Amino acid sequence: MSTASSFSIIKSNSYAFIQEAKNSNETAFSYPLYYLDNSTTLVNDNWASAARPPIVRLDWIVGTENCSRAKNSTTYACRDDKSVCVNNYYSVIGYTCSCVQGYDGNPYLPGGCQTISSSIAKVGCLDQCGEVSIPFPFGVGPNCYLEPSFEVVCNTATNPEKPYLRLFNTEILELNSSKILVNYFNKATTCNSLSDNQVGITKPEEQKLTIDLLKTQYTLSDENWITAIGCDVMVVGVIGEDNPNSFRSSCAAICSDRNRWSDNRWDNAQCEFRTTSFGGDGCCRVPVPRGTAYLEANFTQLSGRWTMNCKEARQDPAMFACGDNSDCVDFDAKIGGYLCNCSRGYKGNPYLNRGCQDIDECADNASNTCISKSTCENDLGTFHCSCPKGHFGDGKKDGTGCIQLPPSKTKMIILTGICSGLGFLVLLSAFFCCVNVESEDVKSFEDMPMISDIKCTRKYSYINASAWSSDTHPLVLSTTI
Repeated sequence: MSTASSFSIIKSNSYAFIQEAKNSNETAFSYPLYYLDNSTTLVNDNWASAARPPIVRLDWIVGTENCSRAKNSTTYACRDDKSVCVNNYYSVIGYTCSCVQGYDGNPYLPGGCQTISSSIAKVGCLDQCGEVSIPFPFGVGPNCYLEPSFEVVCNTATNPEKPYLRLFNTEILELNSSKILVNYFNKATTCNSLSDNQVGITKPEEQKLTIDLLKTQYTLSDENWITAIGCDVMVVGVIGEDNPNSFRSSCAAICSDRNRWSDNRWDNAQCEFRTTSFGGDGCCRVPVPRGTAYLEANFTQLSGRWTMNCKEARQDPAMFACGDNSDCVDFDAKIGGYLCNCSRGYKGNPYLNRGCQDIDECADNASNTCISKSTCENDLGTFHCSCPKGHFGDGKKDGTGCIQLPPSKTKMIILTGICSGLGFLVLLSAFFCCVNVESEDVKSFEDMPMISDIKCTRKYSYINASAWSSDTHPLVLSTTI
């Protein structure tokens, strides 16, 4: 049997999940290629054979009110007189507590902020489970946690003991005053043939990764990525509930050498930690904004055209994947393939027709550089700033700004224009009103007299011309001929 024939019957799984963006001790995470053959293997060994499990960092907050309102509540969590309340920067609800400068400890406990280390848990409660510290408002056992979202279960059957967050029934790997690191293995998967990219029997609900933290005290940290592994698959992430204000981010996982994926299923694939969305051969990653409480990621199967670079792909407009107002970016000369990004001044999904929409920079002062006295005017893909009357410049903070014209120069410019116009009026009036034309029947331009032929029949003629200056004072010019 030929290599092509044996290759055509191979089925490949693809996966998408949330993963911590980077570990200071590692340069990449890896996964065995046999995970792409058998989805149950991936779940059963929980990435035990991989160099890096998919752990997730969550930010946590207290309550559903901001500091000003929470301080008047009986459930106010900043218990120590040396603690301060800090509003949640990424939402209008929730807050955290911290000790004032010069003090350390647990601001959620009365007397918890000390100049020396103090207890981190409530009196009579566990402050550690295995190798993980459990600070209040988290706690193990009744009356040891602030609210159900912070309940921790300590599994004493393992060695060492392992703490679990009851809300998600997931292991806690690290816990501090603002973040929690959990083994939150929620994935999406899809199955396709490596030869024809035909979708297999994966259930529709399994092809979508959903993270819903809207009714909890947790949000995704910006130390996470949406990660996809597989061959020729694109993952499109919708950050926030699907509405016009939601943020979309996409990436494509491309396999450069398909024979390797079919013949060497026990090899490991390496996905490097990079600041760009391209993570490596057979994987891709896109960042997650801080404060994300809801996320959906869906798979889209890609054909072999994705192994082409931008120049090659553009030769077939019908198959070119980048939509309007987007830019094509080559992957890598060794791997091939390309990605699409929304052009500067646009946001959305670059793979959809009209998926990249204009950003109204004028609606958000942080998105434009217009100074306060200038007016921001939105344009497609950009904006410009207009200076007020009597000023010149580009109106931008990082440009010339708006420079006021000196009053003397302003009047000089106006008077020069007025006088030039009045001079023309004088000449024109003299021509038509004070002439004695020998031929009374002037029927054409050729019949008009020359200046030398003009004779005045009246000794005196007065021309009154009025004009308005910029400060609304009339200028009157009288001329005697």
